[in-house]
Amino acid sequence: MVVSIWRRLIAIVHVRRERSHARYQLAVMSDRELQDCGMTRAEIAYELRRPVRRS
Repeated sequence: MVVSIWRRLIAIVHVRRERSHARYQLAVMSDRELQDCGMTRAEIAYELRRPVRRS
């Protein structure tokens, strides 16, 4: 039981780090790169304001 709790905690931390990294990558993209992805600065700004835990 304790092992499963630790595994879930590690999985949660891993997902939060992945999402944080993805948000950082979006934040540093140029307008041209965002356009190629089909995204706008407004969409990125909205995404960056969202708390990590609610993603």
